Amino acid sequence: MKLPLSVYFITQDEEARLPESLAKVAGWVDEIIVVDSGSTDKTKDIAEEAGARFVHHEWEGFACQKAYAASLCRNDWVLDLDADEVLSDALVANIKLLFSRPIAPDVAGFRMRWVLSPPLPGHPFRHDKTKKILRLYNRNRAAIKAEKDSNNDRPQVRVGRVLDLEGDVLHRTLISLEQMERKYCQLSTEQARFIANRGRSISGARLFVEFPLKFLKYYLLHKQILNGWFGLSVSITAANRNFMRLAKAKELQLLEQLERKQ
Repeated sequence: MKLPLSVYFITQDEEARLPESLAKVAGWVDEIIVVDSGSTDKTKDIAEEAGARFVHHEWEGFACQKAYAASLCRNDWVLDLDADEVLSDALVANIKLLFSRPIAPDVAGFRMRWVLSPPLPGHPFRHDKTKKILRLYNRNRAAIKAEKDSNNDRPQVRVGRVLDLEGDVLHRTLISLEQMERKYCQLSTEQARFIANRGRSISGARLFVEFPLKFLKYYLLHKQILNGWFGLSVSITAANRNFMRLAKAKELQLLEQLERKQ
């Protein structure tokens, strides 16, 4: 029997990473939804071969895209996954066990551990900070707030308890530094529009301290120092993303002021 659970993905050109993630959920969940923003590779074929419903939806930011994907699901309980995330065997077993008996009606969702999974054995990207994330939730009790250009794509609990579920989500986040840089460039641009549209004031002092503080956060707190030269590269790239979202937002606000004067 398939579980009364919908799994949804958002994708664009994910032929390399999507198959492994789909393989872990295909066959035992009631429904798989893949919302794609314009892939030109084999993402559509891969999704449909796995039995997923493939839907095109123009990109409006991570939050809007995930909220739209969740809205297409027919089950109350949904599992939010990215194409670069793979469920561990232990987590699959615990989800199946969870649905083998009634879930308490006041439970809004379940957190699971999110851990780095290196791209290849022996790759220098081996260490990162683990955290708990809410990915399995009841749509009647939690939802993602759809705001254009927002990257806050985590479900917000409206009512109910959130419990922990044993098992890992393996985060296969990295293909290459080039891919990471491209992704972060897109992210910083979207975040800048989000910040600028809300009229947030960005001081010069904030710009001066943003990069060094974020670099230290990734390099030390996220343990990238343990990854040697590669961790140094990741920390610089990630800190630059944080800096550029503010710099781009400040630039957008300045250009808007100049246009109004003209």
